[in-house]
Amino acid sequence: MPKAPPSKYTRRTALCLLVFFCGIKPGLSDPLDFNSDDTVTVTAERAWEGDEVDVVHFSGQFELRAPDWSLFGDTAVVYGKLDNPDRVVVTGEPARISFLRDSEEEPGGDDAQERVDGTAAMVEYFRSTDKLVMQGSATLTRKDSTLTSEEIEYDVDTDRYSAGGAGGINIQFTTDDD
Repeated sequence: MPKAPPSKYTRRTALCLLVFFCGIKPGLSDPLDFNSDDTVTVTAERAWEGDEVDVVHFSGQFELRAPDWSLFGDTAVVYGKLDNPDRVVVTGEPARISFLRDSEEEPGGDDAQERVDGTAAMVEYFRSTDKLVMQGSATLTRKDSTLTSEEIEYDVDTDRYSAGGAGGINIQFTTDDD
């Protein structure tokens, strides 16, 4: 009896898995380093497509590294194209996000970038609108301050946050004593 040809979903899933597992292996570089080129790398122990179009689920040591942002956690769901997703939801103990955001111009007209880091039990990054939602023992570190709270919402473009939840908020500032 002849075998049926593989479906387009089987071929696409196999191609996605091949791309994912040929990427950077977890633990080979600093987890907070950014890619030095325009490559987006996704690694995990397991990946599968859901019934929805352009939705991919990951489990086990998930990492997504892009030129200016990175996400890490135990599980993830990526909505949209893998190389430019609309939204990514990551859970972990903790889930982590790091990205570079454009900050105010430095003297001399050069655009500066500042690093922002976040951790929480659940990190949801709306890449299409540059909004970040973190829930469960959330911490957001930017410039000279660290904000901790049960829930934090952060707008990357405007550098504004909203935080609250059980236990309130705690903000620590690092000051330069010149």
